[in-house]
Amino acid sequence: MHDPVTAGLAIVISIASMQVVFLLQRRVAECAVQRQPLWLVTGAVVGGMGIWSTHFLAMLAYRSAGPLDFDWTMTLMSALIAVAGMFEVLTLLARPERGKALLAGLLLAATVAAMHFMGMWSMKGLIRHSYDYSLLLVAVAISTVLFVSAFRIVPAPFARGPARCLPGLLVVAGITLMHFADMAAATFMVDASVAHAVDETSRLVLVGALCAVSTLLASGSVAAVFIDRHLTDLRGLQEASIEGLAIVRDNRVIDANSRFAEVLALDAGATRAEGRDLDSLLQPLDAAPVLAPRERTAEARLMAGPAERIVEFAVRTVEYRGRPCQVIAVRDLTASHQAKQRIEHLASHDALTNLANRTLLEQRLCQAITVAGEARASVAVLALDLDRFKAVNDMHGHSAGDDVLRRVARILRDCANDHDSVARIGGDEFVIVQSAQSQPKAADQLARAIQKAFRREFNTQANSLAVGVSIGIALFPDDAQTPETLRHCADIALYRAKSEGRGTVAHYSAEMDQDLQQRRRIEAELRLAIRRKQLRLNFQPLVKTESGAVVGYEALLRWRHPELGEVPPSTFIPIAEESNAILSIGEWVLRQACRTAVSWPDGCSVAVNVSAIQFARANFADKVFDILRETGLEPERLEIEVTETVLLQDEAQSRAILNQLKAGGVRIVIDDFGTGYSSLSNLRTFQFDKIKIDRSFIATMETDRHARAIVRSVADLGRNINVPVLAEGVETAAQGEMIRADGCTHAQGYYYGRPVEDIAAAAHTSGSVISLAERRSA
Repeated sequence: MHDPVTAGLAIVISIASMQVVFLLQRRVAECAVQRQPLWLVTGAVVGGMGIWSTHFLAMLAYRSAGPLDFDWTMTLMSALIAVAGMFEVLTLLARPERGKALLAGLLLAATVAAMHFMGMWSMKGLIRHSYDYSLLLVAVAISTVLFVSAFRIVPAPFARGPARCLPGLLVVAGITLMHFADMAAATFMVDASVAHAVDETSRLVLVGALCAVSTLLASGSVAAVFIDRHLTDLRGLQEASIEGLAIVRDNRVIDANSRFAEVLALDAGATRAEGRDLDSLLQPLDAAPVLAPRERTAEARLMAGPAERIVEFAVRTVEYRGRPCQVIAVRDLTASHQAKQRIEHLASHDALTNLANRTLLEQRLCQAITVAGEARASVAVLALDLDRFKAVNDMHGHSAGDDVLRRVARILRDCANDHDSVARIGGDEFVIVQSAQSQPKAADQLARAIQKAFRREFNTQANSLAVGVSIGIALFPDDAQTPETLRHCADIALYRAKSEGRGTVAHYSAEMDQDLQQRRRIEAELRLAIRRKQLRLNFQPLVKTESGAVVGYEALLRWRHPELGEVPPSTFIPIAEESNAILSIGEWVLRQACRTAVSWPDGCSVAVNVSAIQFARANFADKVFDILRETGLEPERLEIEVTETVLLQDEAQSRAILNQLKAGGVRIVIDDFGTGYSSLSNLRTFQFDKIKIDRSFIATMETDRHARAIVRSVADLGRNINVPVLAEGVETAAQGEMIRADGCTHAQGYYYGRPVEDIAAAAHTSGSVISLAERRSA
């Protein structure tokens, strides 16, 4: 028979203890590894003493017919068995092995049984007379199932709701079942040898003490869990922040997370920020104190560590440890600042050369003019353009061209000083803004230094990758008052420098502007010249040097403008090529020449110069054959004159077009021979029908033995490879005699006949032989 009040207290203590045990078990699962043993021991003490207290209170609640006392040594051993067994159970549950719930349930059942029997043996005054083992085995089996079920449904550390209480209740049910089943299975007899027993007062004292100790253990453990969780989670939340956090009092750091030290780049000897003066750590960019009131976040540099590191910080006032303090949050902005600077750099600099681009140049030029205007000083703008850069790109590809541009950028940076702004504004065009110096002297010195560096870096005579530079200079305020006009004046001067032979320097003058306006007018009028029927062809005879017989004519383009008068080809042909008007004009020349040549005697050919721009069109050969079919001229009577420049722009396509024309019967003449970059290579790789020696050699051969030697060598070369050689620009009888003697098979020039529009009116239209004496008299 049990006292219901005491038995009820035993069950309450068991329930409370088991709930605390499972709370501690969850804390073991969620806390750091180094603190797990502490919580395992705490859980073992709470759980073991809870099981023992439940058993001992139930024993005190038992009402027997005789006196009841305890062997306190065995009673203490039963408590130790409960604590040790619970420690092993909790340790097993903390492991990740499969099947741990079954093992833990069996182990707890064995622990409770061992503790219970040890407690029963510690009783004095009662002797077991008989025992129902079947009832005990059934109770142990049921309790084991309850224990295993409890450990299988142990909730996750962050579970909520009734599920958190169920495992503890199942364990309590198993413990209670084993105790009362054991008591029910036993029949007791009074032991007459026990002289005294626990009286009612002692029993009440023991019951109260056990309840107090159990309550203290359970409540203390719960408090410890919640305090540890609160402090640990608060510190964990603080450490998990991507921002550095610090508590500041009287401008000194009194607490901080580890991220704060990382953001502030504290060295290994001072990895903690506590105790440091805040002003010794940060230097705000707004020059105000760190803790000064601000409406928004601010940025600061580090007082120590990497100079380029920038942090963002914000300050708020909080209560900490009972006193008002400031909490400062810092975030590392170095990476975003560097990315922003990189983007800004890319937006204002040329990606290939790392020079300033057009946008940055305009800003710096405006700034330089503003400063110079206030100081009554000068600003020079140097416009630079590379000579032969297009040929480098065409011959060697854009990768080689990029390498050349990078080398040019290095030259310009080396020649300029710190006050100058060097920019690449596109293609092979560069601009230098020179300020804070005496002008025009400083600009002339810089231009000479650049040209000297180019001559040192690039050998245009021996290296096909070499380029030159032309420079135009304009000054503020002498030449222009605004940035746009100053740039325009520098471009005009650059155009003059290039037109004067390239590789030169030109200063802007008002006359240059007039010349440019004239050029723009010529370009505009030239586009309408065909429609207005202002263009015409003249024909100059091509003769054999031995007989003087006319074998053909070269078609020469002429332009007679009603206002500008007779515009020379040397003026309008370059403009036509630069503006691409040469495409339509060249097609008109070819069609008109073929249409005219149809009426000439059989065997009389017509030669037509073709621009490299025309040759760059993939359908050029098809266009030639269409014109031949349209006009009815035999392909063998058409000579296409090309310069070696044609072979420099796209060699594969150019040779394909040449082969296509030659296969169709058109004859190919190499013009201006001796002035290109790979003449002998071109003769080796393509079978030209005629070689035309440049007129510059013919004009000087009477006085320059080197020029005559070149003429003689080319004539010998033609004879050896069985290709006719024509000397152009023959103007005197002496020159005619010399080229004939040197082996030139054909000739052209004023000595043999001037270009005429109506060849039928010329004396040599029949193709008859004309003596040199008759030609001299003419």
